[in-house]
Amino acid sequence: AVQDHIPELLWHHTFTEPTSTIRQALGVPDPTKGSCVLYILVFRKLQPITELHGQQLFDVWYQCIMWHITLWKEGVYHRDISPPNMMWYWKNGKWIGVLNDYDLSSLADDPYPRGNERTGTVLFMALDLLSADAQRGEVKHLYRHDLESFIWVFIWICFTYSEGALLPAESRPLDQWARYDAVTCGKEKYFFLSKMLARPSHLHLIVWCFLLQCALVLKDEEYRRSRLLIQNLTMEITEQSNDEQPEDMDGFLRMFTNMQAWSELSVFNAPQ
Repeated sequence: AVQDHIPELLWHHTFTEPTSTIRQALGVPDPTKGSCVLYILVFRKLQPITELHGQQLFDVWYQCIMWHITLWKEGVYHRDISPPNMMWYWKNGKWIGVLNDYDLSSLADDPYPRGNERTGTVLFMALDLLSADAQRGEVKHLYRHDLESFIWVFIWICFTYSEGALLPAESRPLDQWARYDAVTCGKEKYFFLSKMLARPSHLHLIVWCFLLQCALVLKDEEYRRSRLLIQNLTMEITEQSNDEQPEDMDGFLRMFTNMQAWSELSVFNAPQ
């Protein structure tokens, strides 16, 4: 059920006194300006996805992908796929993946649509959203951008953790991406896809093949869209729709799920 894969609210409390009361008691000028109402929200305890590895990591990660596309088709657009927003818990002998944190999400029927807002964590954002145009809000945030973020999350975890433990700083080459601005980060990620680093010694060959095939899909898709854009410009097509239909979303997802390495990793059990 979908409710197993989204945060479960267990208890909440609303404070009757707004923060303006505290500000007034402290003698703060204009105490009602910026006044807030305080809430306490208690959710089920969740564990970070970075604690997992191998088939467990893949399983929870894939669960998050599947419930993400379900929500997207229902008009709930997450738009901030990153490791801190991907959690898990244990239930009935299974790891249950949870897609967390909807602060930057938007709704299809939002009267104030935010599809072109710059949202997401730069380190994991899709390449399309790391361009100068996108940073100016000129690129619509599509489903495929979020799915690409899932791929970057998996790549980053594999290069940053080993069996759920954080690697030493000198063994985490992707950390530097977090220090770049969006456009520079995009250039570095393009280079990464073109010149994949040598297989880290802690990564099993099956996991490494999975990462290579994901990178190949991203590169091929980028090349396909670039060719389409050139063809359209040649034909003097000046106006195109950014809208995606559900079958387009499924088709983009299948480009990854149809990979041989995807099937192999889904049943992979790393030696203990």
